Amino acid sequence: MSKNKYYKPPPKSGKSRTEVEGQRIFTRIAFRNSSEGGVLVEITGSQGSGKTSVMLSFANYFSKNYPNERVYWSNTYDAPIQVLKLEDDDYCILVQKGAGITFHDRDKKLKRIYPNVIEFDGFNDLYQKTELGKVNCVFFGDRIKWMDFIHYLRSTGEWSSIFIDEMSEIASGYSCGNDWKKIGQFATDLKEVRKCLMNVVTNTQSVSDVDHRIRTKVMIKIFLPGSRADSHSRIEQTALDNLHEDKVNGNSAYIEYSGKFGLIEFSDIFKPRKHRNWEAKVNFKKTGGKE
Repeated sequence: MSKNKYYKPPPKSGKSRTEVEGQRIFTRIAFRNSSEGGVLVEITGSQGSGKTSVMLSFANYFSKNYPNERVYWSNTYDAPIQVLKLEDDDYCILVQKGAGITFHDRDKKLKRIYPNVIEFDGFNDLYQKTELGKVNCVFFGDRIKWMDFIHYLRSTGEWSSIFIDEMSEIASGYSCGNDWKKIGQFATDLKEVRKCLMNVVTNTQSVSDVDHRIRTKVMIKIFLPGSRADSHSRIEQTALDNLHEDKVNGNSAYIEYSGKFGLIEFSDIFKPRKHRNWEAKVNFKKTGGKE
């Protein structure tokens, strides 16, 4: 069924009731149904537990199997660009004009490099230049702009998926002033993703680092090894502590939706590719922005 060589769909039948329920919830993310709409997903787990690999698996699967769907990736700055773990034909990099963004090779003492990128000017231009069938890694300069872009996508009336690495950098649980108000509007937008045919998949190492108004809108939670029990979840800490962890073959995880939960496994392992260990930086003196 899948055109994605990385993604392996769950088996048709689970070995236990918990595995069957996990498979059922999993399909709510993986398959499109306009009557059910999109989902807001939160992935948690300790450092190195596979949060990014899970997101890459979904992102690559969506771009391959839903050719008319726009797939976006929000990467952190001063950190490895995660989409580079995909094959070259499976991603593209788009950069906001005038954002002061530069790229550097982490294997060569952060020597500046000049990869092929697509420049855009504003949300309309970005939307038109989005490459279908690929994971579009977008750099605005200020990650806060992702809140505005998701608000923009609400009005398109077309399926889209947004993957946000480290949600706490965009909607921090320790914000104040205008940022706090802006995150409140963002929470309203996330509440409407189901009706607007949008999937928003996020990850965080600690849910407490994300604004509580965002967390209350989460529809599906995925708990990887090292996760902490959620006070609003039926999954107990002892169950999370017993999750299987295998850095070679993938990790097990609990998945929860509407008060029900199940057990699933992620076998996709995305490793850095040779000569693709790059990162993006922002010249804030030029942009006048803040991260």
